[in-house]
Amino acid sequence: MDLQAFRQELTEFYWHKADDMADAFRDKIFPILDASVTPTMNAYQRKALQYDVIAEHCRPVLFHTSPFYHELGTMIALCDGCGDFHGHLHAGGWNYDRYQHLFRDQDPALYDIRSAQGSELLYLICGPYCDTRQHFIFNCKPIYQGGLKGMYDEAQAQLALAETDEERDFLQAASEGLLCLKRISEKFAKAAAERLREATDPEEIANLRRIADSAAHTPWHAPRSFYEALNMLAFIRTVCGALEGVGYNTFGRPDVELYPFYQKDLAEGRLSKEEAYELIRAFLLTWDLHYDHDMKMVGYADHELENTYTLGGCDAEGNPVWNDLTAMFLKATREQKIIFPKGKVRFSANSPKEYLDAADEDVIHGTSSILYQNDDTCIPALVRSGISLEDARDYLISGCWGMMPYGNLMDDHGNYVNLLKAFEFSVHNRQDKMEKCHLQFLPLDGAQSFEDVYRITLENCRILFRERNRMTLLGKPIWSQIDPLPLTSASMTGCLESRKDLTAGGCKYHDEHYACVGFPNIVDSLLAIKTLCFDQQKYTLQELLSAVRKNWEDCEDMRRDAIRCPCWGDESEESCALARRFNTDLYEALRELKTLWPGGHVRLGHLTYTEIRFWAEKTLATPDGRHSGEYFSQGLTPSRLHKIESVTSVVNSLAALDGSEMGGNNVVNIILPSNRMTLDNCAGFLRACAHSAMGSLQLNCVTKEELLDAQAHPENHRDLIVRVCGFSARFTSLSPEWQKEVLTRNFYD
Repeated sequence: MDLQAFRQELTEFYWHKADDMADAFRDKIFPILDASVTPTMNAYQRKALQYDVIAEHCRPVLFHTSPFYHELGTMIALCDGCGDFHGHLHAGGWNYDRYQHLFRDQDPALYDIRSAQGSELLYLICGPYCDTRQHFIFNCKPIYQGGLKGMYDEAQAQLALAETDEERDFLQAASEGLLCLKRISEKFAKAAAERLREATDPEEIANLRRIADSAAHTPWHAPRSFYEALNMLAFIRTVCGALEGVGYNTFGRPDVELYPFYQKDLAEGRLSKEEAYELIRAFLLTWDLHYDHDMKMVGYADHELENTYTLGGCDAEGNPVWNDLTAMFLKATREQKIIFPKGKVRFSANSPKEYLDAADEDVIHGTSSILYQNDDTCIPALVRSGISLEDARDYLISGCWGMMPYGNLMDDHGNYVNLLKAFEFSVHNRQDKMEKCHLQFLPLDGAQSFEDVYRITLENCRILFRERNRMTLLGKPIWSQIDPLPLTSASMTGCLESRKDLTAGGCKYHDEHYACVGFPNIVDSLLAIKTLCFDQQKYTLQELLSAVRKNWEDCEDMRRDAIRCPCWGDESEESCALARRFNTDLYEALRELKTLWPGGHVRLGHLTYTEIRFWAEKTLATPDGRHSGEYFSQGLTPSRLHKIESVTSVVNSLAALDGSEMGGNNVVNIILPSNRMTLDNCAGFLRACAHSAMGSLQLNCVTKEELLDAQAHPENHRDLIVRVCGFSARFTSLSPEWQKEVLTRNFYD
């Protein structure tokens, strides 16, 4: 493969053509759909209409240099499939765009309260009452076995057993969506055959012949080769996104799922290891070339493309996964400086050293483009939340940190619950904000003991949990009447069998998870109150609250005292005991909540995206010594107010928590010095982390001096890639504000 020509062609398309093509296609399709829909159509029938019209009018895009078939030119380059991606509407967003008003119309008063609560940063939902647009999965496992045809046959069999109109409408829409995928694949086969008549370049001719043959077969039928299985991942992500209008955020577990095809091809002489690596390299580059790595990261998610894949971990019997494909994906990421798709590397205490070295090699040299995920914490956490051991072992990470059993669950990954905002309302007694939000949090004023303070804080968390839960229970049930996802549902375990769309509760598991924001800052604030007001009695609670409410003005001595108190991450007995207690109490509070559909659990997580800046800027001072507007901690990362010297203290603090309580995952940012990192000590560090409650590890290996030099001389540091929060980016592409955020993090010895 001519890699330079490949890069040039895809860069030209995605940077200069794709967006205009998407706009033109949308402008063509919307009037057709508007003229075709009738008032008597229900949501399933409208969605089937959308599938059919897009499939009829789309035109395949085949590249001269690429062996893959997947591009339709119906979505902007950065779009993950979401029908309205960062304010840009594509054809697959038609149905949702036209009918999303029904979420508000069902109960305008409820909608206004939810909007007020969101505007005051009490929680984030990537949708009206649930995540309706992004963080989805298309489960490709059934395609590996029987192709889309197997799914279609199952839908038809269930259609014969359907008992209600809704069941029939769902199954008919799912069947239509699957047939539309078949039609589009056949369009690729026809387009390749037509191009062959004029092609003269030998490499292009070989690619077109392979596409013409494969597209006529896969994905309607199960893949016959490693190439077809790999291309199927590209086809499903792009084409299903174009039809369904939701973002698919994972390619699954390619080193597990594609390995049988790879082995068979090798055994039968159809593929060499070198050819497999060339395909993997081209596959990863296909997505990485969708955007300019040097564009400035200024806003909320400027460098977020949301496509991921999960490597390693264990198989169904619990044996470590480490094979040729694992190595090839890591090698291609390293050699081509891939940032997207985002690699998620599952590890455990017994991971093979060769596997850890392959993952660590780039990281220890300042290229932090992967996320480490701890099996030894995550699998028990999933099992404790009700997931079977077999399904838990098959978990993957979608989007940023979305932890789920693959193909069995569709919970809300864009769901942040801001405990720190509830704490702020209590500390500052913000009656004006509480009235606006129709919520009454208990003020800390008048507490007579630390137990009173703790009880009030925990009760305020419960109040917020219950209100967030109320919004789901009252607002979400109408989702299936607005924008069901029958095509996606056809792939998910349980939906065809139950004859229910995933938006109507058809999946095998019905869990939700709350990504809590502010845990470290609340723990540190409680420790400061306990130490200064009740243990040492140096200040009264009212004096401390008064200082915080003045943003510590003229109270610098008191603020320094607060910062000197025990803190989360310092490994002290006081901090570990309080953090363990608080985490367990949060876990129990969430267990009290109901899920929309029976049998589900609300799982606890600690995750924070770019809210560490944007929410923090709108958060008042806290008793831990934090000023108004200053950063707060990401996930379970210790506060940057406290300069904890040793990373061992952080890991030991995390070991004090019960990891099985966090079935919603957690994230920790750690920066270790690149000038002291080796493969051996990095592997040892990961094995130590495996024994803690850490879920996701965002590991950067860099020194502050390197980062400062990169600010001054960006031309010398273009390959310095840092893990920001949920995604990675070149440090030189970050805005000054984001560079400052990274520079103020804790750098450990």
